[in-house]
Amino acid sequence: MASLLALFFIQIFIFTVTSFDVGANFEDSFFEINIDRNNPEKLYKEFEDFIVKYKRNYKDEIEKKFRFQQFVATHNRVGKMNKAAKKAGHDTKYGINKFSDLSKKEIHGMYSKFGPPKNNTNVPKFNLKNLRVKRQMEGLPKTFDLRNKKVGGHYIIGPIKTQDSCACCWGFAATAVAEAALTVHLKKAMNLSEQEVCDCAPKHGPGCNGGDPVDGLEYIKEMGLTGGKEYPFNVNRSTQLGRCESEKYDRELNPLELDYYAIDPFNAEYQMTHHLYLLNLPISVAFRTGASLSSYLSGILELADCDDEKGGHWHSGAIVGYGTTKNSAGRTVDYWIFRNSWWTDWGDDGYARIVRGEDWCSIESHGYGARIPE
Repeated sequence: MASLLALFFIQIFIFTVTSFDVGANFEDSFFEINIDRNNPEKLYKEFEDFIVKYKRNYKDEIEKKFRFQQFVATHNRVGKMNKAAKKAGHDTKYGINKFSDLSKKEIHGMYSKFGPPKNNTNVPKFNLKNLRVKRQMEGLPKTFDLRNKKVGGHYIIGPIKTQDSCACCWGFAATAVAEAALTVHLKKAMNLSEQEVCDCAPKHGPGCNGGDPVDGLEYIKEMGLTGGKEYPFNVNRSTQLGRCESEKYDRELNPLELDYYAIDPFNAEYQMTHHLYLLNLPISVAFRTGASLSSYLSGILELADCDDEKGGHWHSGAIVGYGTTKNSAGRTVDYWIFRNSWWTDWGDDGYARIVRGEDWCSIESHGYGARIPE
């Protein structure tokens, strides 16, 4: 058995791009693929467990070898990130998850190819003074989580959804904000169509190539939005233009009903925390990405490795809360609660905590809120 494993690992290291028919994805550095020569069986056993857990079905041994290479590269990067986090006094945990056998190029494919988000000077600015709210401006709680809040007996924040391999994170972020606004307005749980936004709102090409949440919010304001059951998400649909079918479906959210506005990047923390607490509504955000995001397991993301990645990849989601905690080193850390669109098997049941007040990877520079006026 040991000799067979040794032969397998030798084959791994002599395996070249030309022997794999999707060699375009083979961009990870050879030097990231280092195996503990004293205990190679342990890592391969972890890979076999990974295959079972995530129900992988590789088409042949060539692909399996390629995926093992990516798994080893991820394993090594995760180890380095955990060491860096510990050295910096962070409690963040990185590890193996459903993305661990993907190449960097495949992971980048989940992010927007267009960035940074445009500076929308024509979008109205969020103004706290113009709000008519029952709560007082003072006395903001140290911790606030919209996931626990209900209206009319229904949760304001609905279940986590998934964009899968389609880079329409921007459409999911815009829809999450509009969906919560409609839920609060109608006092009943609503489910709106991300697919319509991905099909109909993009300005730079197919929705799965990426975009900007504000483009989604602009579309929703002008055209309204149908329900998610009527126009369901299909990961392969928004890979080409001309797929918009909004005219086939009735509107759950009517045109010109939604107001959206920009968060002031120079006063973002104050505006975002007050928006969450006073309005019971989330905020869409866009930010630069690094390797740490896809391998996140738990804790507060503080490692700002977004400058380490080539290509300027951007991701979007929604901020649904905030808080303050003391980590294991006794250091006080303020954080955001980030809602992702990678399903519940990523992060903390689909969510992450991200350091607050430091504009981590520009997350506080491109915020948008939305509400339906009473």
